[in-house]
Amino acid sequence: MTMLSRRELLVLAASTAGASLLPGCASSPLLRDDHFSAFGDAARPYLGLATSLYEEQDYRTEVEGRLPRELVGGSLYRNGPGLFDRAGRRKRNLLDGDGLVQAFRFDDQGVQYRARFVRTEKYVEEQAAGRFIYPSWSTQAPGGFWGNFLAAGRMKSQAGITVFPWQGRLYAFDECALPYELDPETLETSGISSLGLPVEQSIYAAHAKFDSASGEWVHFGIEYGPAPRIHITIFRPDGNLKLHRTLPMPRYVYMHDWFVTERHLIFVLHPVEIAYLQFLFGFKSLLDSLSWRPEQGNLIMVVPRDGSGEPLLLESEALFMWHSFNAYEQGAEIVADFIGYRDPDHFLGSNPVASAVMTGRRGNYEHPGELCRYLIDLKGRRIRLERGGGGNVEWPRINDRFSCRRHRFGYMVKTRPGDFFWSQVCRVDLQTGRQSCHDFGAGSYCTEPVFVPLAGHGHPDAATEEPGFLLTQVYQSEKRRSSLAILRAERLEDGPLAWVRLRHHVPFSYHGWWQLPGQEG
Repeated sequence: MTMLSRRELLVLAASTAGASLLPGCASSPLLRDDHFSAFGDAARPYLGLATSLYEEQDYRTEVEGRLPRELVGGSLYRNGPGLFDRAGRRKRNLLDGDGLVQAFRFDDQGVQYRARFVRTEKYVEEQAAGRFIYPSWSTQAPGGFWGNFLAAGRMKSQAGITVFPWQGRLYAFDECALPYELDPETLETSGISSLGLPVEQSIYAAHAKFDSASGEWVHFGIEYGPAPRIHITIFRPDGNLKLHRTLPMPRYVYMHDWFVTERHLIFVLHPVEIAYLQFLFGFKSLLDSLSWRPEQGNLIMVVPRDGSGEPLLLESEALFMWHSFNAYEQGAEIVADFIGYRDPDHFLGSNPVASAVMTGRRGNYEHPGELCRYLIDLKGRRIRLERGGGGNVEWPRINDRFSCRRHRFGYMVKTRPGDFFWSQVCRVDLQTGRQSCHDFGAGSYCTEPVFVPLAGHGHPDAATEEPGFLLTQVYQSEKRRSSLAILRAERLEDGPLAWVRLRHHVPFSYHGWWQLPGQEG
């Protein structure tokens, strides 16, 4: 157990005394699900994204259009929260729910679809009890204050953010928790995995990076506590450990994604401050313990990837980052592309969209995601920010053949005017700024596009195009169903080549990964 300082003990004593006056209080309790209208209506078509999917699935899909032959033999995996409700109670935030892994398998007859919940410890125990038991990212456990006092250690993985194939297995990740191992064919859960390392050495965040040239799998994780530390873990292509290193975290902040280049690791310590003691002692959920402190600006930490030397710390203006495109070395300069927010008011604040949607409301946000680039001069120890605009964009991806190396094109989704959720899939030429998009129409909402390259095409520097396919899952509110749209990446304006039609809706799905047989990462 982590030792508390004298100041923390005093705060704990005062907190306990205050709590005795309000024994039933909790600041982030479960919601009543009768305050939510499943699937919504014409004025709130996006509510299907926040509607639980209770049943697992396994069937042959219907296909409209022509499935590209190049996809035959491959599999698309997706992960995201699939279950928000139990026993008349509901999670408080769209980003919080039990992980649902989907698999689309392309063969000569079409597409086989399967969706299964990850059998985490939390899911199994709550499924047996028929109710929520544990605290999670946005929502405290039942039982008021005393049901959450010192309950931070009771938070368990929901394994509902990312999914990666590795060494013949599939791994579902949550924030800073051990991943769960799944069978890539059946999606059956084998159990928690430390990826072969001692448990005390194993702290992983959701966003690992595959190095397209070396084949290495590169991880970071955050060890929270009175003195937080960043864990860096790198696996060789054969699955053996290459490097594990820990570093003091210069700020006590929440961080979701990062950058990896050929020789460096880059951490964006944006000023999302964590009130650790309020969370630890059970006054607030982890989400409600976060606050945006823009006056502090961003602190960018650049770490040598080989484990040598000390980090370089650089300051920049305050920008929140959910997700990065990619980063690469350009001489003595690092180019790092990402989606930045001048204020993360869509999930923090008095009435953010990600919370309001859970009771059927629209919520507020004023600061959309923008195309951004850091240019980091390593010799001059300087950093420059460039903004590319781009509208309200998110869920950035690249051709994974160029991960950690020089890229040219990025893929993302964009909103229609007046919306928060994304209805357009886009490609951006990060050299010229030119964008091309396909709009799925009002009331249809797409998620992170996954790029599938065509064989035989070289580095993007050598060509003005990057031929391939984009796969994005689309929820169509009029039908209350979801589908997989397949588009040519370099001809998005032509619209989908094919639709893989599902028999049901799928809630808000986050991240996906494409794999061919025998391919790792």
